Amino acid sequence: MSPRTRFGIAAAVVVVAVLGLIGFSLAGATDYYRTPAQLLAGSYQANESIRVAGIVVKGSVTHEGATTNFSVTDNHVSIPVTTQAVLPDTFAAGVTVVVEGAMNAQKNLFVASGVLAKCPSKFSAKVT
Repeated sequence: MSPRTRFGIAAAVVVVAVLGLIGFSLAGATDYYRTPAQLLAGSYQANESIRVAGIVVKGSVTHEGATTNFSVTDNHVSIPVTTQAVLPDTFAAGVTVVVEGAMNAQKNLFVASGVLAKCPSKFSAKVT
């Protein structure tokens, strides 16, 4: 086998390996999050770690010790969420959030292990 043929085979193996790694890494990253409507339509599997994005429903935030309960909506449907995670400073009713966790289908409740809140588009310092 000539050196040119060996080089061509080695280059082809490297290209296939790189394309395989890219395809494997993108397989689970096509949907960063789901909406509450998609979640309630059954777009998840039991104990699957998923992200759900929506707006915190006004008047739904309650604290019971270290547990925070609230609802997230996409302006079509809302789902109840419970978490013991530390909430970001920007978390409040009416704020867009992404909650990460798993759906408890028996209780129709999303159990979040983490909460991300959207930062305001304009920063304004507190007046002291």
